[in-house]
Amino acid sequence: MTSNLNHAYNERACSPGAFYFLIGAMKTIKSLINWIIIALVFLLPLFFLPTTLEFYIFNKQTLLLGVTGILLILWMLDLLLKKELRFKTTSLDLPIIIFALAYVLATIFASPNKVEALMESTSVGTVLILTVLYFVITNNFERKNLSLWLHSYIFSAGLLGLIAIYQFLGLGEAFTSTLWMKNRLFTPAGGPLILASYLAVGLILAIILFLRKFNREEWLPSLWYFIPSIFIALGLGFTVYQILPGKETSLVFLPYRDSWAVAIESFKQNPLFGVGPGNYLSAFNRFRPITYNAYEFWNFRLGEASNFPLQILTVGGLVTLAAYLFLLLKVALPWVKRYRAEKKNDLQLALLVGLLALFVVQLLLPINLLILASTFFFLAFLNLDLTQERQFPLRAKTLNLILLGIVAGLTLASFYLWGRVYAADFYFRKSLNALEQNQGIQVYNHQIQAIAFNPYLPLYRRAYAQTNFALANSIASKGELSDQDRTNITQLIQQAIREAKAATALNQIDAANWENLSQIYRNLINFAQGADQWAIAAYQQAIFTDPLNPRIRVNFGGLLYALGNFEAAARQFQNAVDLKPDYANGYYNLSAAYRERKMYQEAYQAMQIVVNLIPADSPDYQTANDELSELAKKLPAEATAAAQPAAEEKEEVLVPPEPLPSPAIKPPIELPEESGPEVPEQTEGETTPEVSPTPTP
Repeated sequence: MTSNLNHAYNERACSPGAFYFLIGAMKTIKSLINWIIIALVFLLPLFFLPTTLEFYIFNKQTLLLGVTGILLILWMLDLLLKKELRFKTTSLDLPIIIFALAYVLATIFASPNKVEALMESTSVGTVLILTVLYFVITNNFERKNLSLWLHSYIFSAGLLGLIAIYQFLGLGEAFTSTLWMKNRLFTPAGGPLILASYLAVGLILAIILFLRKFNREEWLPSLWYFIPSIFIALGLGFTVYQILPGKETSLVFLPYRDSWAVAIESFKQNPLFGVGPGNYLSAFNRFRPITYNAYEFWNFRLGEASNFPLQILTVGGLVTLAAYLFLLLKVALPWVKRYRAEKKNDLQLALLVGLLALFVVQLLLPINLLILASTFFFLAFLNLDLTQERQFPLRAKTLNLILLGIVAGLTLASFYLWGRVYAADFYFRKSLNALEQNQGIQVYNHQIQAIAFNPYLPLYRRAYAQTNFALANSIASKGELSDQDRTNITQLIQQAIREAKAATALNQIDAANWENLSQIYRNLINFAQGADQWAIAAYQQAIFTDPLNPRIRVNFGGLLYALGNFEAAARQFQNAVDLKPDYANGYYNLSAAYRERKMYQEAYQAMQIVVNLIPADSPDYQTANDELSELAKKLPAEATAAAQPAAEEKEEVLVPPEPLPSPAIKPPIELPEESGPEVPEQTEGETTPEVSPTPTP
């Protein structure tokens, strides 16, 4: 760097005073960039703020974006001071750019909601940020600081391990009044599985460096790695123990075979780009196999694949998966050859094994922000020795100034847009806090602010729709209604419908949006004319977007039952139990539909299955048994048989079909025709699948 400045000075580019000022400024900027990177590595796993809907990962994304933007501006400022355009390249530059570009193309061509894709923690927005950060590191980080970076990574993991020990021993529960910090699985990392994966990588780094120092009898340096490794190992052990299968705190994630099935079906729909980044949940709803309904967690909707390659294939298609495999290939071959030749560099060994551990974690577990960010960190630091500096034949100060202006403009624009996203989430969190305190007007106002800052998130729209309807229902329940009350109710209901429809428009293949809209319409039956047909249309679309979900079938059947269409209701209830043969609530509702049709033999048989499915000590068992006895009275004696309780330990909740809401407004309000659902046209070959009857137990 000094030789470059001497050259500039000899060409009278600056005065002697300015020359020494430039030296100091450039050294300061370079040092600042290095220390910010080290601090980022330490803080990222620990950083969280209880100010947004999700405390942990969303705030880590914010930190990552903010720090990367600052680093990028500092880098451009450094180039401006040098008055030369220099850029360091590595063998991984092209694979990383291709990987990021593949995510961008998949978002453009496949994602139904681009904003959701940008906000997802392991999707296109984060990949772009990490790509920029990779180039900042390879062009500015000094290899002499690499040991400090590794210390930062290991000490951060050690602190997370210490917090995990503290929580496991119950100290957090004993010494804090904050509800969410009382949880023994609380961790700043964002979740126990995220913590376990991060600690596993940190433990490998700490052990490798400890053994290398210990074997050379470097006692004091070895302690720097031994002490954190104890905290990391204990924290990892306690965390894994708590999430093992069979524990009350065990975790649920998609089995590999089901994740493979989702990936293959998504690949069939769009081989090149999949279902689009940020859209895995919709793919899970549409393509999971029917065997998923046999699991205890069948009612969970899972938004992540079992591992990163299957996640990539599902949301990014063959193009993104090929880019990922190309990156792996470019990482593996040169470094295996190089390490065989050298074999004695502690830092290179730690980085290489750590990177291998990260790829193994990606192959075994669902991807998360910390593992994805760590992968880009390791790729950048592992290639510091392989950088080749290229100096472009341009020395114009104006060009660097323009470059700085463009980068600063893009960075500030990103800050502004993400600031709006963050503000929206901040106000949505405030609305939930107000809801807990039963402050309806505050809930309403904060949700308006959230949507104003970020109108592209269906979650906000769904919540606001429910709030509008709740306020309308509150006014309608007063009894005597004035003309102004009727006007307010009409406006609130129209807003509820508009927001629920807006959610479906933002992502038409998200089942949660259609379920929300169908529930709004169902609640409007007897309030507004035509709401019954709108509810039916919305439920049909919900089934199309989540065809194997027995719960939606039961809810739809409940609507048809309430409308008096018992035959159609029975078909939906039968579909539900065909999808899940041990679904007690499905059989319970099926029995009710048969009873209304005076098909007492079928009603009795369905209720027998209910009694056999629920445990004898369940609060619902006596209810089901009483109804079975009542049905038995309507049958000949020889047609009845004693029902024996099954040896089933899980508790089922029996929910009968709900009646329609009472007509609280007379006469019912009239809504415009456009209040009905806008059902998207199904492409050729796409139909709502019917399930074939399966033998009942």
